[in-house]
Amino acid sequence: MTDYDLSATMRDYLAEVYRLWDRGANANGYVNTSTLADTLDVSAPAVNRMITRLKELGLLEHEPYQGIRLTPAGQREALKALRRHRIAEAFLVNVMGFGWHEVHEEASRISAALSEALTARMAEMAGSPTHCPHGEPIPTADGVLE
Repeated sequence: MTDYDLSATMRDYLAEVYRLWDRGANANGYVNTSTLADTLDVSAPAVNRMITRLKELGLLEHEPYQGIRLTPAGQREALKALRRHRIAEAFLVNVMGFGWHEVHEEASRISAALSEALTARMAEMAGSPTHCPHGEPIPTADGVLE
């Protein structure tokens, strides 16, 4: 298994592609690039540049007029990013006492900087949660959603 040195922005893109796919991509399993741009509040050219970079890394497939979808490696990296975010949310609620409705934005900022070691410690301190405060399952450290 390859370890990727991804920027926080790259991880955000992968995680958002996964979320959009999970919520119902088109009939062929592709995510529309315009929808991704709208969701991330970035321009279409910015999305296209990032798609090219992620495609070169083997994390995305792009089919013109269909959209994009994650490769197996891209899905694994997306789930690792979602893990960091969801553990940060659980930590903020279970350890720091925030309300579940307050943590999404804070977790987005925090999770961008989390290492695997810090993520594991936060998960332990939060009681080893299996779901985030919003009820979404937390993937394993290997990027697997059980």
